[in-house]
Amino acid sequence: MSQPGITERKDLRVPFLAILLITLGAALFLDRLDVIALRWGRVIWTCIAAYGAALIVMAFMNRRKGTLTWGNILFFFGGLVALYQWRVIPRDEFYALPLLCVALGLSFLVSYFYSPGNPVLLIPAILFVGFGVVFYMWWWDYIDWFDFRYYARRYWPVLLIALGAAIAVRKR
Repeated sequence: MSQPGITERKDLRVPFLAILLITLGAALFLDRLDVIALRWGRVIWTCIAAYGAALIVMAFMNRRKGTLTWGNILFFFGGLVALYQWRVIPRDEFYALPLLCVALGLSFLVSYFYSPGNPVLLIPAILFVGFGVVFYMWWWDYIDWFDFRYYARRYWPVLLIALGAAIAVRKR
């Protein structure tokens, strides 16, 4: 029973399972019409990425940091593997480690944007994404491995400086 002058708020949330079933049904229907060629690897990894995206949205709506981490990992790793499955990105078995590093780095980056007062999250984000990007650039012959090794050996103390600065800023 509502009091006069107070409006009731309607719950407009749609259950995630309903969205998943509608999306899966639409994809299977498009497969039956020969609009897209559906393979189960594509479906599974796309669903994993969609589930991760839903966890991210729920984490921001409900202010739950725990679901944000797993949502990020599932979204980015599942999304990148889905892009491989859909042949948007070139396929190769050797991509698993840098792919995982990029997914973890992006997860740390989104976690930083969730709580911007914690700059320590930027260090693993930069390291993981940096390793993945450097590996891809070496694999695709954009950089030479020996040049990278030279710069890594010469400038690695900069990482210690950045980590110390992040810790000092966090303590304040």
